[in-house]
Amino acid sequence: MAPIVLYSTRRTPAGRAVELTAKMIGIELDVQYIDLAKKENMTEEYLKMNPMHTVPTVNDNGVPLYDSHAIIIYLVQKYAKDDTLYPAKDLVKQANINAMLHFESGVLFARLRWILEPVFYWGQTEVPQEKIDSVHKAYDLLEATLKTSGTDYLVGRTITLADISVSTSLCTLNALFPADASKYPLVLAYLKRLEQTMPHYQEINTDRANEALQLYNQKLGKYGSSCMRRIQAVIFGNLDSSSGTTPTSVAMLEMQLKSAIVRLSPTMY
Repeated sequence: MAPIVLYSTRRTPAGRAVELTAKMIGIELDVQYIDLAKKENMTEEYLKMNPMHTVPTVNDNGVPLYDSHAIIIYLVQKYAKDDTLYPAKDLVKQANINAMLHFESGVLFARLRWILEPVFYWGQTEVPQEKIDSVHKAYDLLEATLKTSGTDYLVGRTITLADISVSTSLCTLNALFPADASKYPLVLAYLKRLEQTMPHYQEINTDRANEALQLYNQKLGKYGSSCMRRIQAVIFGNLDSSSGTTPTSVAMLEMQLKSAIVRLSPTMY
């Protein structure tokens, strides 16, 4: 049987969760990184597999699946040698894992995307303080969760899919906005513990989170260039009359830029 094909990008937390899960259960993936900027997620072939045009998507010998949380549950239930990562019969533990998967998607990743998408694709030069504050609120929630857990991991005494999924977005958020050790000792100890115990964590999580940080810093510098300032000046009608820019052309350009933003914004779940 051919390896499961994973379509993803290197830096997306969602795709990294699938890669980490595969490593944990010992299955091989044929990883194919696609270029969202080139709209490789909008091809006819890709849309047949995933009409949501998100990443990651997997193709398990003709069976396409999308959404990282659905994928990692599927992989464990079908291919894992035991149910440690996602218990089949312990419904309470399973429900608690599901809750943390929703936390990763609705809180951690949502905040990450809220911050990165405008910088990567909209030309934003600064991150509003309210967005940074929202990251710290997420750390507050996770610190409280770890305290309530009373164990080394989010749900029980061993690594589960909750830890795999949460670790990906958390690792990237912490690279961009480091958690204060005095406020979030449990969060930082948790990340360190995962790095030491989860196979290939450094390669798949830490290194790629640092890649995201590097790209983030590059984008902020790029958008601060005179070229971007000129574009922003056009949008807000601040060019002098010698530029030949009219109110009509400004409005048209603004519409074109907004349209481009919608087309280029990545979708990663």
